[in-house]
Parts: sequence; structure tokens; C-alpha cells
Amino acid sequence: MKFTSEELKLLKQTSARIMAVSTEEPAETVETAKVPKPVCPAIPVGKGFAAVAGMQSLKQLVTENFINVLRNRECAKVYGIIPPSILFYGPSGCGKSYFAKRMAEELGIHYMKVVPDDIACTWIHGTQEKIGELFRKAERNAPTLMFLDEIDAMVPKRNGLPGNQAFNGEVNEFLCKLDNAGERGIYVLAATNRPDYIDPAILRSGRFDELIYVDMPDHEARKGLFTLALADIPVEEGMDYDLLAKHSSGFNCSDITYIVKAAARKTFNETVRNGGYPYLKVTQSLLMDTMDKKEPSVSPRSIQEFERLRSIYSSKDTNRKKVNIGFHV
Repeated sequence: MKFTSEELKLLKQTSARIMAVSTEEPAETVETAKVPKPVCPAIPVGKGFAAVAGMQSLKQLVTENFINVLRNRECAKVYGIIPPSILFYGPSGCGKSYFAKRMAEELGIHYMKVVPDDIACTWIHGTQEKIGELFRKAERNAPTLMFLDEIDAMVPKRNGLPGNQAFNGEVNEFLCKLDNAGERGIYVLAATNRPDYIDPAILRSGRFDELIYVDMPDHEARKGLFTLALADIPVEEGMDYDLLAKHSSGFNCSDITYIVKAAARKTFNETVRNGGYPYLKVTQSLLMDTMDKKEPSVSPRSIQEFERLRSIYSSKDTNRKKVNIGFHV
């Protein structure tokens, strides 16, 4: 078949355009546009445990199993001691994620917080590659404290169905990377509200050595929460922190933070209406009134369910008593 000179010219132009497009940088797609920034280890700076109310038993556990080991590595090596991996579980809003960050500040080592979106990928085996890269980064920057938030969404129970093979592969990848991670200088913490959603193989020793139930804050923890939260704002003299703690029974840490901020916001607006100066003070009665108008975030029925989970996952270890936890943002 013969082409005319015009047809040959048109074919050459079309071929040139195709070659030009094929060598261009790929355009941004929905997939690449939504890829989160890579998680990079960093050494956090902050108040450490000074910003945490209560939790003395958990602080002691961290001191004995992490701080003492990292500060006395030669001695720890003689005894074959490395920091354990820990899973926090229990009601939401009780400071599991907050404590992990403050723990990294106290330790003064690299810190990586990983959430489910950080490893999500629509490509086959893409998530497995991201999991591997996270652990490689952690190892290159060892010692690293890696915190896996909402781990139940990352390593759910495998069901063995053919349609879930790729998903099961992601759990398998975590299993491989978590095995004795501490020996590579990667110290793993994780948090979940539902340990019963996690694949059982993840919870064995060597992957997670300690399962710690993080309970609702008790009286002393709530008192400490109010003390920390009110320390840097104008408050009336003679504030009765014991009364605040007693009145806030049933509230979790996030609730108490909200109560203080709501009272401070109302006092701020009242100050503005009065000309902006002098600064009015947050009063005891305002805090009590704010509590009376707020429902606890965690219902009594939910607490019963968490206690049921605790009886399953922490019943045989007499040293694993509930930890009353508190924090202040």
C-alpha cells in the first residue's frame, strides 16, 4: 500500500507526538495526588512525662524497661535485655496515643507515628512495600520508637478467603517485620480500642511482649488532669481540685481537656465583651456547670465491654493491673 506525500507527513507528525507524550513525566493521578507524605523518624522535643498526669505504674514500667536499658546498654547486653514491645488497649480518649509521644520525648530517641493511611495503597503489594520501607527507615535511624496507632485496622484477623489474599499478605508482612524488632533497635508501641479485632498471631510474645489495659482516669488522675490543664490560664484563687475530680467521675481525659477549654473560651469571650482587660478568671462554678452540660464520651455500657476484653487479654498476668492514665494537651 502506497501513501501520498501528505499522508506520510501526517504519519510522521502523529508518530512524533506519540513519542513526545511517552517520554514526558507522568501526570499526577488521583492515586499519586492522595499519597500521604512519607513517615520519617524525628526526635521530638517536649516535656516528656512532666506533661502526663498520674500513670505512675506505667512510667515505672517505661523507666525500668526502656530508659534504664538505653542508658545502660553494656550492662543490659550482659543480661540479654532489650526493651519490650507494648500494646496499649482500652477505652478511647484515655491518652494511649498521647503517652506514646511523651514517652519518646522522655527517651530522647527517634519517633515514628504510623496510622493506617500511611500504609494504604491501591496497587497490588503496594502496602507490603510501604510496611517494609517503614521498618527499613526505623532501622537506619535506630534506636527508634515506632508507634502504630489504630493497629487493629492494619493487622485485622485473617480469614483465609481467596478474595482477601492481598490483604492477608499485608498482615504476613507485619508479622515478619515485628519478629524481634527490638534486636534491630526498633521498639514498637501500638494502640487499639479493640484487641479482639487484631490477628492473634500479632499478639504473641516476640511481637508484642506486653498487653497493657489503659483504663479510665481515676480520682487522682482526674485531679492531676485539671491541675495541669488549668496551670497556664487565669483561675480564681482557692480552686478545689479534689471537688473537680469528684464531680468529673466517668469522664475520660479528652472530656476533661474539652471541659477546661470550653470554660476558658467562655471566660475569654466575656473578657472581650468587657473591653479585653482586665483578664477575667475561670471559676470553679463555671467548670462545674460545664461538666453538668456534657455527657461522658464513653458510656457505661462501653466500659463494661472494655472490662470484658480486659478479662480476656490480661486475666492471667497478675502483674498486669489496670493503669489509670491522664494527660494534658
